[in-house]
Order: sequence, then structure tokens, then C-alpha cells
Amino acid sequence: VIMTCRIRNKTECHMTMTAIDMITKFTNPDEYELIVVDPEPIENIRDDYKTLKIDKHLHPYPDPDYTSCMNLGAKEAKGEYFVFIQNDVFVPNNWLPNLRQYIESGKFDVVFAELMPRDRTYVLERDNLDPFDPLCMYEARDAGLIMMTRKIFDKAGGWPEDMSILADAEMYRRLETAGCRQVGTSKVYIAHIMGATNWMQRH
Repeated sequence: VIMTCRIRNKTECHMTMTAIDMITKFTNPDEYELIVVDPEPIENIRDDYKTLKIDKHLHPYPDPDYTSCMNLGAKEAKGEYFVFIQNDVFVPNNWLPNLRQYIESGKFDVVFAELMPRDRTYVLERDNLDPFDPLCMYEARDAGLIMMTRKIFDKAGGWPEDMSILADAEMYRRLETAGCRQVGTSKVYIAHIMGATNWMQRH
């Protein structure tokens, strides 16, 4: 799990700490490593309750930019699956195995979580469905949280560097060119503030 951030004030710091807490709280520790790429922080991530699981905390200097930070995290990662997550994304219980099942099925290389505003009826209708029911799978995507195989990441050439808001679209193009099979799932609902990571690295 590779988290990118650039912390310029206390609000961003607390947001990041909450995002890490949600990963720690809702993920079995033996199923992941967390790499936090945190260039030039003005406020430091604290672990006042000694609970946060951060396996590697990188502070590249000078700030190499948003997508370069994700590539740096990927170089440090050991696993065969990558999760790229921004520091304004909050995950629910069992999010990791519920995403991973799509890749482990052999049918997909990339999985996106559900972040669209939904009403309670929508959620209840999908709660008891099989994860591979067409109602649980859709084509929407968001770079706030992406799970992908190392193989497709390498084949795509990693994240495009030295780009701003266009980087996400270029990454999707690279994945498609690499033959990526992708899916979104309503079996994992995330909360995403939107834009806090890459926006703050551009301003």
C-alpha cells in the first residue's frame, strides 16, 4: 500500500493520520506493508497512541512531484500487488481482500473502489450480491485508490512523471495500451475528500 502526501498544515496532517488509522484499523497487518511517501512535510505525522502501522516512511527532498512519489513507493514495495492511495481516502473494513478477490480471480489487472454518492437503497441492494454480479461491477474509476498487479504496472511503465492533473488520464491510457483488464466494484465503498494530495503538490 503506497500512500502519497505532502503535508503543509495541521489539517492535512490530521487527515493523513486518519487515513493511515483507517488502514491500520481495517486491514490485517500480515496482508500488507504501508509505504508513506511524504516529501518536505511542514507538519509531522504523529502516532500518539502507538497504533499506526507504517512500514516505510520516505521523505524525498526536494519534492519530486505527485506521480514521482508513487513511482518511488513502488520501487520500495515488496509485493506483487500495488495499492496506490492518496492521503485523503478513508477505507472500510475488509477493503483489501474485497478488492484483491477480483485480481486473484485472474480476470482483472486493476480494481477501483466505489466512491460515488449513493443512497441507502443502492447499498442494500448490493450487500448480499455475489462480488461478480454485474450490478456490483462498473466502469467508473478514480485515482484516489487503485489496486493493480506489479506486472501491469511495469508493463505500463509506471506513473507518468512531471505532469499535473493530466497524470491520472495519462496513466489510464498507459494501462489500456498495456492491455489492462479493469473493473470497479461496489463491494468496497471509500470516502475520498478529492484532490488534497495532488492539488497540494501543485500549489
